[in-house]
Amino acid sequence: MKTKWLAAIMLVVLFATTGANAQEKVTKGKPDHVKMFDTLDADKDGKLSKAEVDKSDKGKLKENFTAIDANKDSFIDKAELKAYKKEKKAEKAATKQK
Repeated sequence: MKTKWLAAIMLVVLFATTGANAQEKVTKGKPDHVKMFDTLDADKDGKLSKAEVDKSDKGKLKENFTAIDANKDSFIDKAELKAYKKEKKAEKAATKQK
């Protein structure tokens, strides 16, 4: 009888742990720039205005707003931010190779 209870408890713990890990992976799976973007997008319109960025503590984003805003519409969308991050990563990799 004790072994059945022990087995039942072990199964409950196993499933509870697996579920928590799955939820954690969903949250952790988002790139940092997407998490940051979603947090800063106060009006949830899918783009960041200069005012939304200025209210944040993201100094680099404030400094580079114009450079990130590729289509010069005075907003940054996720695609522009992703492209900028990719460009900077490539520049950094090229600098390391020299």
